[in-house]
Amino acid sequence: MNPSAPPASPAPSVSDRNAAILRAQTLMTPPLVPTISTELLTTADGELNRELHRFLFDPPSDPALLRGKTIAICCTNGVEEVEITGAQRWLTEHGATVHVVAPRVGEFHPTLGLRFPTQCATHVLAIRLMENAGWIKIDRYLDEVAVADYDACLLPGGCWNPDALRADPRARAFVRGLWEAGKPTTAICHGQWVMVSAGILAGKKATAVWNIHPDLANAGATVLDEPCVVDGNLITARFPYDLPRLIQALVQQLLR
Repeated sequence: MNPSAPPASPAPSVSDRNAAILRAQTLMTPPLVPTISTELLTTADGELNRELHRFLFDPPSDPALLRGKTIAICCTNGVEEVEITGAQRWLTEHGATVHVVAPRVGEFHPTLGLRFPTQCATHVLAIRLMENAGWIKIDRYLDEVAVADYDACLLPGGCWNPDALRADPRARAFVRGLWEAGKPTTAICHGQWVMVSAGILAGKKATAVWNIHPDLANAGATVLDEPCVVDGNLITARFPYDLPRLIQALVQQLLR
């Protein structure tokens, strides 16, 4: 030991690290568009925020917990970043095989005036509320998967993603097929729009992000304002900070 060396500083506490993150936010210029911050979500002083913090940052409790299970995260462009990356990493770190399953970007009639980046052929665009985030690689396309390939599926949110996905007949058939097969069929935030269009919510209890509660009710669901609602193999949650409870309910069904 070097007697002239200064003593080592103690490791910062979680509260100190959170305070540093919040202070760092004050050094950032205002966003150009409405956005959602994972840093703020995970450091806010709320029970569900603390659960999300542990879910995202604690090391895996059992890396073999879901070994042998294959889970589809079904989405397209405009998927909410933390809902897909958080679920993808937690499930993978606990032993599951996770595929991002998406439709192919097809051709559109020229009268529509649509243009897509070439990267859309192999990736989906993630967002943070209304802010473009980054690209996530597609593992499988909807036209090459079958219900038998998967033990469960997750429909993440982001307003644009499920609004486009619900129009895809293969997506609707895939989700309906998983649910009819008794496999855990889960959605969070706006992802329940795909369930609405797949016709699987009538007579079921469900939840979603607050502003689409009327859409679930119109589809025949009994809508509950709870972090996570389980009705048979149908599992739904409201908001990114409810992701830990959604995944917990999914894991419980996978391990039965």
